[in-house]
Amino acid sequence: MKVLCLLLVVSSALAIPFIPKSGKEWTPESLVNPEELGEFFEGDIMLPLPPRTKNGLLDERYRWTNGVVPYQFSSQFTSTQISVVEQAFADYASLTGGCITFKERTTESDYIRFTQDDTSGCYSYVGKIGGSQTINYPQWCLDQYGSVQHEMYHALGFHHEQSRSDRDDYVTIMWDNIQAGAEHNFDKYSSAVVGGFGENYDYGSVMHYSAYAFSDNGQKTIVTTDPNAEIGQRVGLSQVDVNKLMNMYNC
Repeated sequence: MKVLCLLLVVSSALAIPFIPKSGKEWTPESLVNPEELGEFFEGDIMLPLPPRTKNGLLDERYRWTNGVVPYQFSSQFTSTQISVVEQAFADYASLTGGCITFKERTTESDYIRFTQDDTSGCYSYVGKIGGSQTINYPQWCLDQYGSVQHEMYHALGFHHEQSRSDRDDYVTIMWDNIQAGAEHNFDKYSSAVVGGFGENYDYGSVMHYSAYAFSDNGQKTIVTTDPNAEIGQRVGLSQVDVNKLMNMYNC
């Protein structure tokens, strides 16, 4: 009987999936994405935020002129790490037919500075904020290619997919499973603030949280209305992601 009880206890413990609490604990097998483990707003967004409308920023002041994003790498990057980011540059250009391009900074005053600070998390500002702005890629973020694109997508002017006003038609937020103090990461915004930017809700967006984002007990924090839907992929931009980006930049 004692052996049976012990087996039941062990079995119960094994049934609870391990959710890392920091990026340094993250592995490719984790049930959450690396940028969901930061201590920033919604995990990976630097404040302050510009005014938001329709999932992306409608005010053209927050867009990169002609879709061209000047950039500069900090000295922390290795050639291997740079190649990962440069592949994301190439994919953005290819997927948008050259409408969105990243170019090495020369004298531009507005640019993205890529940093590689492993003492912090993955993060970006939303849209062009003016002057030098940072995207930080610790190694665990670079190890998840879709997360590299995710942070760039923030910088181009977009928020997380599950912030949309119509999200409750597509997902249920399991509030009791969310870490104490992280509930604000699951806020949604009125249709006057966040919408679809010309596209329907996208389970497959590279900007959607994973099902276990900010879980406190190893249980799902987001359950999809469609039982067959998968959320939180970080393989790369979805077609809807590309469509929204091209709508924003009038490609």
